[in-house]
Amino acid sequence: MGLGGCYSCIKYVMFAFNLIFWLVGCALLGVGIWALVDKTFSDKFDNPELSSFLQTMAIAMCVVGGIIMLVGFCGCCGAIKESQCMLTIFFIFLTIFFVALVGVGIWGLVNKESLQDLISDSLAASIAKYDTDSAAKSYMNGIQSSFSCCGNKRGILDYVFAGSNPTTAGCTIETADMPCSTEIFKAFEDNLVMVAAITIGVGVVMLLGMIFSMMLCCAIRDSQAV
Repeated sequence: MGLGGCYSCIKYVMFAFNLIFWLVGCALLGVGIWALVDKTFSDKFDNPELSSFLQTMAIAMCVVGGIIMLVGFCGCCGAIKESQCMLTIFFIFLTIFFVALVGVGIWGLVNKESLQDLISDSLAASIAKYDTDSAAKSYMNGIQSSFSCCGNKRGILDYVFAGSNPTTAGCTIETADMPCSTEIFKAFEDNLVMVAAITIGVGVVMLLGMIFSMMLCCAIRDSQAV
């Protein structure tokens, strides 16, 4: 027997939600594969540790994207086919994602200082090779232009102490005393509220998905018992 009333509405809302979920998974998988295949992507960053970190993040995006595609597929099929098994799998995966989201949020708050150190090390390595490596020069010019900053921790003095020519460092009079490590992290902190709001929004959507999937699963079980 088919579902009726509000449960029928929930069924199609679940289908639409999981279709979007599946498309997001496809996008993450695609970007992750591109970042891994395009060697020039990691080569733009002159720090081996940062390049390794970005490659790890790309692999993580591929894994997460593949899992999201699987979860979206289970949710779509479970809703449209009224399958308790697929809806249960969807619920379990969504619960795992929710716990992981909370865990990543806590990790980010605890380890934000180490992220700043990683950024600073990357800038220092590029400044040391600014006059001899075109990739390092391009990287620093892009950073300094994007964040209206100069150098690493001491502004233009970082180029002086690194033995580079400060007159060709791409800094301006206004930005000469504005360290890039400080400006980048300040931009990160300025957008922290937006990131937190997006994270909370995603968490709420996950909770709604978990609630709807269980409601739909119970309704299917009751309808089959009639």
